[in-house]
Order: sequence, then C-alpha cells, then structure tokens
Amino acid sequence: MTVKRNKFDFEIGYLVKSPCKECPYRNNLPKCSDECSLLDKIQVILSKGISCTGKYPFANF
Repeated sequence: MTVKRNKFDFEIGYLVKSPCKECPYRNNLPKCSDECSLLDKIQVILSKGISCTGKYPFANF
C-alpha cells in the first residue's frame, strides 16, 4: 500500500487520549487491536504525515 504524504505532522494533529480508554472491548486488549477499525483509521491518518523534525529525501514538494 502506497501512502501519499502530503501534510506535515502539525497539520494532522496528535492524539490527546487513547481511543481504547473508553472502548467497550478494552478488556480484550491487546488482542482486539488488530481488528479495530477505529485504530486502523487513526493509523492511516497519522501515517500520511511528514515529520517536521527530520529530513526525508522521499518527500516530494
């Protein structure tokens, strides 16, 4: 899967609280994390970011 990185990390934001803290399936951690659609969505969004603290030669501007 190719991830298009077109935003800096400060444009995307950051998590202030784990979505697992209030999850009804919290007792199943960490087994449930592989099947969690919410965590999948969060990981995709965060993976699209370009870190503003490092140099990445693959970033196309």
